[in-house]
Amino acid sequence: MSFFSAYIAWAVAALFYCYQYVLRVLPGGIEPNLRSEFHLTAHEFGTIGSFTIYAYALMQIPMGILVDRVGVKKVLSGSIILCLLGAFAMAFSTDLPSLQMSRILIGMGSASAFMSALKIAADYLPAGRRGFLMGATLTLGTIGAMLTGSYLVPLVQTAGWRSVTTSLGFFGLAMVLLALVGIHLKATQKTKTSFDWRQITSIIKNRQIMIYALLAIGLYTPLSVLADLWGTAFLMKKYELAQTTAASSTGMLFVGLCFGSLILPWLCEKYDCLDIAIQTCSFGILFMFGFLLLGPELSHAGLQVILIAIGFFCGAEMMCFTGAIQSTTALNSGLTLGVVNTLNMLGGALLQHLIGYLLDLQWKGLVDPQGVRLYDTEQFVVALSLLWAVVAACCLLSLMLKRRVFNG
Repeated sequence: MSFFSAYIAWAVAALFYCYQYVLRVLPGGIEPNLRSEFHLTAHEFGTIGSFTIYAYALMQIPMGILVDRVGVKKVLSGSIILCLLGAFAMAFSTDLPSLQMSRILIGMGSASAFMSALKIAADYLPAGRRGFLMGATLTLGTIGAMLTGSYLVPLVQTAGWRSVTTSLGFFGLAMVLLALVGIHLKATQKTKTSFDWRQITSIIKNRQIMIYALLAIGLYTPLSVLADLWGTAFLMKKYELAQTTAASSTGMLFVGLCFGSLILPWLCEKYDCLDIAIQTCSFGILFMFGFLLLGPELSHAGLQVILIAIGFFCGAEMMCFTGAIQSTTALNSGLTLGVVNTLNMLGGALLQHLIGYLLDLQWKGLVDPQGVRLYDTEQFVVALSLLWAVVAACCLLSLMLKRRVFNG
């Protein structure tokens, strides 16, 4: 098998990662539409995002096993089908339970996208390119998220969120055909071995892998909480922005992530500074997010700079996966990625859920003309402080790293 075929397979997996990212972040951009139409409280709306990520996270280990044993092509094709079914189900949902079920389907389908792209890079492509390709995968996901805030949310204002979601379902059909035609990977010996559940135990007992997994939570949750779900609502309230403006501003997190996920892996490979980069970025998020949350109201340009900076530092999440892979073997690379991403995504889902709960806990009885609950800036600050505390804890944990170098 040529490297060209492997690059094509990686490109298909990365494009699917972009597609599923659009589906994942869409509810955050259309928060007023969903809350108004379904009359959702903050806690109920929080389940729209958290159910997606719960399903995503719980499918990581099964998908890691399947990708290692069945192969990328079959797993990826089936995953895309789940995503497009979830998109259609969301478009035709009539109540909260049906909406939640559609999000569960999308979460289950999304589970293999990132893992498949990383496994192709780790197993079929030159070692010196792995960090860059992992970053490039995340970059394509950020492009999908930016397109959601900049183009799909304004389109929702004219065409309606149901029409836009239906169109995304049809796009998934094209993605299935692309996966069937474009992925041709030679089976390796490790995909033919039987699975031993003790492999999961050995990964969980690996102290270094668990440190990287917990650090990934601190580097990922700002994106999960702000970009995927609560950022648009928070900016609309604190800065009195229109929905489309707030959604596009939240997209600046992904602009920063786009650069960070490419530049940070390159710097780590060039200067052998994997753990130092993770530590620096953890503290960078802590200070930048604290300023966004508790600092004075910023100009529009200043707000975008802060959001870009937070997104840039979040790009160090890729280095946590790289560090975890360095601590395991090729036999368990897919499964290790699955375990790390399970903990990573569960952390994000739990925070999304808890922040909605904290908002409802502080609710003062105010509603808009449609009967939807209203929350003020102070209530958002208190609820989002939980995220700041998680990032602070991960900063302290990063000091336990042994400053191992990046070895490609």
